[in-house]
Amino acid sequence: MPGHPKLRPDLKVSTYRESDGTETFILKEPVSEKFFRLSRYEFELLKALDGQVSVEEAVERLKWRGSYYPLDEAQTIVGRAAQHGLVMGTGAGTAKYLGEMKERVQQAMKTRRFSSFYFMNLPLWNPDNFLARTVWLFQLLCNRWTAILLAVATPGAIYCVIDGLPRLETEYLFFFTWQNLMCLWAVIVVTKLVHEFSHAYTAKSFGLHVPQMGVALLLFLPCLFCNTTDAWQLADRRQRMAISAAGILAETVLATAFTYVWYFTEPGIVNSVAFYLMTISLVSTFIFNANPLIKFDGYYVLMDYLRIPNLATKSMEHLKYLFMDRVMGVPHAAIPARSARETVIFSVYGVSSFLYRISLYFGIVAGIYYRFDKFLGILLAIPALVLFVIRPLIRGITILYTKRAELRPRPKGAIVFALLLVGLFGGFFISWPRHSVYRCYVASGAAQKITIPLHTSVKEVFVRPGSRVKEGDLLFTLDTTRLDLALATRQIDREIVAKQVDLLLLDDEKRALADSRKIELLKIDDDIARTREKLALANEGIRAPFDAVVTTMDYRLQRGFEPGEGVVVGELETMDGRVAQALIPEEDLGKVRTGQVVKIWLPSSGGHVYRLPVEGVRPYSERNLSDSPFSSRVGGDVATEVKGEHELDSPLRAYYTCSVRFPHEEELPLGVTGRLIVPAVPRSMFAHLADHLVQVFHRESLL
Repeated sequence: MPGHPKLRPDLKVSTYRESDGTETFILKEPVSEKFFRLSRYEFELLKALDGQVSVEEAVERLKWRGSYYPLDEAQTIVGRAAQHGLVMGTGAGTAKYLGEMKERVQQAMKTRRFSSFYFMNLPLWNPDNFLARTVWLFQLLCNRWTAILLAVATPGAIYCVIDGLPRLETEYLFFFTWQNLMCLWAVIVVTKLVHEFSHAYTAKSFGLHVPQMGVALLLFLPCLFCNTTDAWQLADRRQRMAISAAGILAETVLATAFTYVWYFTEPGIVNSVAFYLMTISLVSTFIFNANPLIKFDGYYVLMDYLRIPNLATKSMEHLKYLFMDRVMGVPHAAIPARSARETVIFSVYGVSSFLYRISLYFGIVAGIYYRFDKFLGILLAIPALVLFVIRPLIRGITILYTKRAELRPRPKGAIVFALLLVGLFGGFFISWPRHSVYRCYVASGAAQKITIPLHTSVKEVFVRPGSRVKEGDLLFTLDTTRLDLALATRQIDREIVAKQVDLLLLDDEKRALADSRKIELLKIDDDIARTREKLALANEGIRAPFDAVVTTMDYRLQRGFEPGEGVVVGELETMDGRVAQALIPEEDLGKVRTGQVVKIWLPSSGGHVYRLPVEGVRPYSERNLSDSPFSSRVGGDVATEVKGEHELDSPLRAYYTCSVRFPHEEELPLGVTGRLIVPAVPRSMFAHLADHLVQVFHRESLL
């Protein structure tokens, strides 16, 4: 290796002593802010390079000091350090190379600023003095007894979540709405306060300086952030792992505690706040913070556990090396992996993190588009598309074009690469069996709402909820006092008007006025006829239209109760025959048709599946929601809001009811919930996504 290499003097060096007694040197590169882990064997060689001697001369000097380095191994160590920009004065450490590296760092900083559109940190204050004064309180609350209590309480919390899954499915419908946005923000702030202060106090308890705390904007949602980057100075990696894991453990404690509060409280403000805290803590812990595939707490825990600094960066560099060297045949490509272990780790982690990040970002964008605001979703989608798709493609094509003279494609590598691409993305183009799943419940074959047909009060009630009745049985009678009085009054009015007509006909001058009085007389006769019909109906009483059972009844239905004409006070359901009622959103209406054979899954006897034809599909109205198990008021799946003077539940989205009739001999319990499974023609994921995008574009272009 020609030249006189020199270890960069601006590198920050920290010495770590591992649990097995070996020393590790961590070098922090101040330009790119990357960390590099070196053994004492490697560091002593690089330290001997002062710019005055060659590698061969440095090896001889170290030999006289008692350290022996084979020349080829020494050149490999120096070459690898030079490729990372740690050594100057070599082919990879020339001014040209350092200039190129600086340009790459600046480009990376631009990318980071561009991606800060999604994640932005705004430092506000220096908490170090406050933490130093109050760290004793943290140490008092957080100890091994807290860990034991958490370990004991966690299994019970898991059981509460599993047992309360039906409630979770219902409450999730109202989770991402504009009405709850402020509450979500407040809960996120509280959760992140606990999370970040856990990081800060843990770092402070190990004697570190915590210079910054402030507000982080995570997709425009404000939360706290804490700067604990000085943790890299700690020699004990278990302490570094403890600092990184402190936030995860704090949110786990929150989730566990508020799971019990949510499970054992009735619906109300306490239950709702507990639900939000539990859900936010669980989601942020297991999807973001504890996930090592993105650069949050779990990533730094894994990085210290594996003892591989810059795991994400090295993994991506390793994937680039594999492509450039093994596929395209470009010589002199940098080799990040120093062992077979690192080769496996970099390969697995690089592919996994790349796929996960793309899925995560585009999933967040799609969620914002459909759940919150379409314009905001599009606004976030454009930079995501540029950052994660267009820019990497352009950059990769540019690199290949600049190195076109060095390309020596390797057939075996190209075949393996093609097979990997087919394995990763081929599934998008294969037609897969598809089906749609909807919630359903078992209802009776026929149902009839019980209403008060007249504007009168109830006289006597003969049934109660659960009563079995036969066709024609009397359910309740109505008080006829008001109707009798109204009939007598109108009859008197008729006699008076009839006498007036007779008198007008006797007077020739007033005979013309008799016609108008005759019209009034006809109206009175019509009122008398209708009142007599109502009186006959009231005397007859309200009777059962078929053999049935009274499933619901207004608790106010008793003597003297006067709800008003046409008001529903109960419901009858036949005991013969059962049907499955499922809710179909309007956008899925084309997937279900009358006569189509579908599957009905019910949990009875470990799960039973029926294959039956669809009997009919009809609109699902506000009147259908009254006391319906689908209404969110009673824990159902249909998100509703109260509208109108009668305070009826109104669906936030348009739905249709799909009815499937069970065989007559099937005696299924009413109210059992299950799933309706609608099969569809097999299609590829690519075709489905393309059709969906076309539909969205067509719909939005018409708005």
